[in-house]
Amino acid sequence: MPDASASGASASQNDGSSARNRREHNQGNQERKYTAEQKAAVLRIRRCQPTAFYEILDVQKTCSDGEIKKAYRKLSLLTHPDKNGHEHADEAFKMVARAFSVLGDKEKREKYDRFGTDPDSRFASAQAQAQAQNPFAGFAGRRAGGGGGGGAGMWGEEEISPEEMFARFFGGGGFGGPFGGGFDAGPQFVFNFGGPGIRVHQFGGARPRGRPRNPGQEEPASTWSTLVGLLPILLLVIWPLLSSIFSGITSSSTPATPSMVFDDPHPPLYTVERTMPNLKVKYYLNPADIQSYSPSKLYSLDKKAEVLLVQQLRSRCESEMAHKRQLQEAAQGWFFPDPEKMEVANAYPMPACQRLNTLRL
Repeated sequence: MPDASASGASASQNDGSSARNRREHNQGNQERKYTAEQKAAVLRIRRCQPTAFYEILDVQKTCSDGEIKKAYRKLSLLTHPDKNGHEHADEAFKMVARAFSVLGDKEKREKYDRFGTDPDSRFASAQAQAQAQNPFAGFAGRRAGGGGGGGAGMWGEEEISPEEMFARFFGGGGFGGPFGGGFDAGPQFVFNFGGPGIRVHQFGGARPRGRPRNPGQEEPASTWSTLVGLLPILLLVIWPLLSSIFSGITSSSTPATPSMVFDDPHPPLYTVERTMPNLKVKYYLNPADIQSYSPSKLYSLDKKAEVLLVQQLRSRCESEMAHKRQLQEAAQGWFFPDPEKMEVANAYPMPACQRLNTLRL
């Protein structure tokens, strides 16, 4: 016959052990353990530059949005401090979250691909100041009147930490405690770094929690908000009238600049030769366009021709440089550069840029 007391003691001991394991799991990684794969991921990420977002997520520049999300899912699970006990796991986890916040946002990724710098690092404050000073900026997204519900707008904005970003991306995570649940479901988000924390824009799912307000508190209506509400009507009524008035004044007082060609005449129309005062470049006009021009007007036209030539050359030079960059990027290849394509790209002619250099502009 089995010993009842021994069996009961064993069951009690097992229950106590499992409860202790649950408490240690919920309290985080107390023993700071990590696997070789977790350590390798942390060390690789910390060797990256803070703004090398593709390198941090270990993806190619031409990868799709789905591949970026997949890479973030994998690396955030490997570096999350609750499961990775490495001393630098928290820093690596934040770098992964920052990289995803830029590459996971279509607009920020386009800016990053174009300029190669963090889109929030230099111009965010200046852009916000310009937008704040422009009374028409964001007009379509403002709410009419005062609201008392404390909602976060159509898209929803609130500051979150990298840990909360992780929790919302996974719809709960699988670690227990604050992350309980699975990896699917939950609303979709676009993340933006900037300011004191991280902003998250929600598109779909439940509406985010708004900032608390005092009961019964409402936003007071102001003269400015009333004026902004009436602004579309005023523009519809007044703008056509103002446009007709100013267009009439402009057309009557400011004659159009006559057409011209540079460097060589184009008979039978462009045969009158003129020379720019500073650049010493020849240009040609139609005699019928300048019959009534006085010497002072012709001199002003010479200076205008210089401006038009420089604008034309700079526009062409920018197009030439952009095409050359495309050729160089295509020559890089997926794994190894193509020497022949790179030679063609480096030898791509840029006559407009060369002429600007010749003119010392």
